Amino acid sequence: MKKFIYSILFLAVSLTTLQSCDSDDDSSDPGNDFSNEVSIAGTVTNLSPSASLFSYGENGDGSFDWDVTLSSTTANGLNIYFDLNTNSVDGLVAGTYTYSNSRAEFTYVDLEVYTNDDTSDYNVQEGTVVIAISGENTSMTFNLVATDGTPIVGQWTGQFDSFDED
Repeated sequence: MKKFIYSILFLAVSLTTLQSCDSDDDSSDPGNDFSNEVSIAGTVTNLSPSASLFSYGENGDGSFDWDVTLSSTTANGLNIYFDLNTNSVDGLVAGTYTYSNSRAEFTYVDLEVYTNDDTSDYNVQEGTVVIAISGENTSMTFNLVATDGTPIVGQWTGQFDSFDED
């Protein structure tokens, strides 16, 4: 009888151990799963590897206004517009940007997601945009919530077509 109980106990412990040895891949974090894609309420759209970067010069507080537009590769013409503020006249700076209703370093004051046919328009005032720079490539990882509660997450890596305010 003892052997039978030990066998059952051994089997239970083994099953518990095997079940807890799931993959350590944290795929529950949607920001880690994207590569030049955006997910809006679970619908994934591919993003172009090139993007527009516009300089609007110095803000009144000493920060610098840089606007980025990412576009989709699909027919709906999805665009994501970021009005970012950095501490550099030379371009975007690596770091985490958060929403603010006034311009300051490492903030965004406007962030919109829209389609050319106006079927999906979202204004964002919550979440983060993380910028990483490696050589000529820039990566943007964003985890946002639109004002209507729609989750917008994604990642883009590529090069900018730069333009000045002129």
